[in-house]
Amino acid sequence: TFEMSESNDKPASAAESNSRRRDTRQGEAYELKVKPEFIASKRPESLGPLPAPPEGEERNNVDGSKRTSGKQRKKGRNKKRPRDARKDNSEKICLSVIRGKECPYGEEKCKYSHDLKGYMKTRPEDIKTFDVCPIFTSQGYCVFGAMCRFGCSHITKSGLNIKGEHAITSSEGNHLDDVSLNILPKEVQNQLRKKKYPFSCKRYFEQDESKRDNNTKPEESVKPETELKTDAATHTPVELKTRKIIDFSQKVYVAPLTTVGNLPFRRIMKRYGADITCGEMALGTCLLEGKTSEWALLKRHPDEDVFGIQVAGAHPDQYTRVTEVIENHMSCDFLDLNLGCPLDLLCQKGAGAALMMKEKKLKGALQGISRSVTCPITVKMRTGWDMDKPFAHKLVPKIQSWKIDGLAAIMVHGRSRLQRYQLLSDWDYISQVANSQSPEYRKIPIIGNGDIFSYTDYEEKIAHEGVNATAMIGRGALIKPWLPTEIKERRHWDISSSERLDILKDFVRFGLEHWGADQQGVNNTRRFLLEWLSFLYRYVPVGLLEVVPQQLNKRPPAHMVGRDDLETLFMSKNSHDWVKISEMLLGKVDEDFKFLPKHKASGYA
Repeated sequence: TFEMSESNDKPASAAESNSRRRDTRQGEAYELKVKPEFIASKRPESLGPLPAPPEGEERNNVDGSKRTSGKQRKKGRNKKRPRDARKDNSEKICLSVIRGKECPYGEEKCKYSHDLKGYMKTRPEDIKTFDVCPIFTSQGYCVFGAMCRFGCSHITKSGLNIKGEHAITSSEGNHLDDVSLNILPKEVQNQLRKKKYPFSCKRYFEQDESKRDNNTKPEESVKPETELKTDAATHTPVELKTRKIIDFSQKVYVAPLTTVGNLPFRRIMKRYGADITCGEMALGTCLLEGKTSEWALLKRHPDEDVFGIQVAGAHPDQYTRVTEVIENHMSCDFLDLNLGCPLDLLCQKGAGAALMMKEKKLKGALQGISRSVTCPITVKMRTGWDMDKPFAHKLVPKIQSWKIDGLAAIMVHGRSRLQRYQLLSDWDYISQVANSQSPEYRKIPIIGNGDIFSYTDYEEKIAHEGVNATAMIGRGALIKPWLPTEIKERRHWDISSSERLDILKDFVRFGLEHWGADQQGVNNTRRFLLEWLSFLYRYVPVGLLEVVPQQLNKRPPAHMVGRDDLETLFMSKNSHDWVKISEMLLGKVDEDFKFLPKHKASGYA
């Protein structure tokens, strides 16, 4: 186990600031300075009254979560969240019928309906957000046919599905295959599920004791590039190639974000100037089990020209084996090892932030990944386990001394695992970590992360000695997706409410292309839109502020009015109002529809 330091030599400024915020109550109900004319004493009338809670239930918090006492800490995830009711398969039309082909199961044995004419009589009215189905617009053919909620643009009155002149010939298969890259072949998925994939790396308990310690020998990490590649792919001969180099300097990098960092969101970020994107954190155990939902997190859109894959695991053999599959069947420009996730679910199994304290396993994991992949490797970590005892400044020089081939950068989030997202990110300590490296070995670029919410924040953070000039943005990107534009153009963008609505329309269009345009695809798009809105409401427009720019950690007033009704709606922190926004884009929800955000952590504490 890695020894935690007492860190007596830690710079004091950020620590003192956090200490004041932690140990004293603020005298004001809010900290963000908003112009008085935009502060309301109660819920604005333009939002309408809140619906009464069902009989026998208490009213929940404004975000939809259950109320708790002041002593209970608001953190983690909302469990047992409400789910959308799924349609019975017999109410859906067989895709073979939609495509005008013969069903391989026959009408009697098929679990889906073959009565296209009967379905057309009861088919729900189209959603009016788009004049033409987004999938039909991008591909010239919508695989959902009559079940598409925007289908009037590509089906006849009898339900016949029409192909456009610009139809993609491969659209006869799954429409997602045509939009996204990184689709795991079915035969490989079956091999993983049946534990028959021909891995080069054996599992730990299958190795001889004499070979188990091989990963810890420093000379293995500096093997010639061609020899490493040959060892890692003996079961699948591939062309030898040199390791690609990525320069993160002067780039805007959207950090991996669970749930909300999905493919449609990353397309929005690319549209607003992001240079580098990374997929959501994928669990190594689930990838090795061939789970479809986990491999879906690795999907990449062609617009993502520099794209990374982040994997979380607890053991060297796990990392080595999963990166073998990624190297052979996926497309990525770098592979990120997660040492920063603070979730109990991962840390209790030795993954995420807990792996920072397992020096031998971390070393074996990095060496195994280096042997398996030809793309650069990055590491995302926190300052340590406890805010008062950071040890990243001791761990980074250790990693540097291991001389891992292909290690391109280390990203340091300026908070500890126990802090999660509370208090300020300690950039003074990030600078200390960067300057702790030994001159005897190749210096690893250190990229800081935390609290970048404007171009002035970015310029202030990267001014710290030794920190790489990379704008790595996480929550700032969720709240202000146009943040890359602000950073590159060095301005505070007073974006209008109509421009923000256009961003959401683009997200919905991208979501329907990705998750599907049938009712299930609409439901999925709505859920992910609502998850995003649970962050977006925290943005306060520049024109409403007394002091510019807005600070990520400063709590705004409880009630505010905007310069128009739409702006007021966007600032509402009530989940019922987020549902209203989704109805503007995806039609009405059912009467019993409920939404509860996945994350309930307080970002202002």
